[in-house]
Amino acid sequence: MNNYDAYIFDFDYTLADATNPIVESFNYAFDKLNLKRASYKDIVNTIGIPLGEAYTLLTGDKSEESVNLFKKYQKEKSDQITVKQTVFIGEAKKVLETLKSNDKKIGIVSSRWGQRINDILVNLDARDLVDIIIGTEHVEKYKPNPEGLFKIIDMMEAKNVLYIGDSYIDAETAQNAKVDFVGVTTGTTPREKLERYPNVAVLDDIAGLLEI
Repeated sequence: MNNYDAYIFDFDYTLADATNPIVESFNYAFDKLNLKRASYKDIVNTIGIPLGEAYTLLTGDKSEESVNLFKKYQKEKSDQITVKQTVFIGEAKKVLETLKSNDKKIGIVSSRWGQRINDILVNLDARDLVDIIIGTEHVEKYKPNPEGLFKIIDMMEAKNVLYIGDSYIDAETAQNAKVDFVGVTTGTTPREKLERYPNVAVLDDIAGLLEI
């Protein structure tokens, strides 16, 4: 392995796939608000974006009241289904296990609620593989602002960091934090867009991380 002492991951579409519960909880919230349901593809394209911004992108509605109601209803449904329906992508768990066995520090910085990630990892019998989780409740400014990365790097006392993500937002976050980046094409951002940003590699499978 390289001389990185810390490997920090995005969550959705980098380590895990929660597509079905995300789509279901979004459309549940739209139903509660008497709004037209969004298409599967349109909702998927907002994954990785903070919830309020995703709502505005899908509806054009910026009102604080509507955004807060959407968040409330989305969470209501998500609480019921997300933990049990989220799965690892490919060899993601093996990658975490291998890094852990090599005494690497492992963290997650995500635009998802951190407690939800914690619960998902517990359900997947993998919570002990991740040292620190930084979610939206832990920062004031969301990605691509590097606040979350800076915070976790400081908490880990890490010296040489690699950030791994599936989105151009992750690439911009790494660039803003001035840390090395590996892109994975398991999300909605195409390879050619990820390759426009400074990167160590762009991988089709996160298992390739162990070969860098």
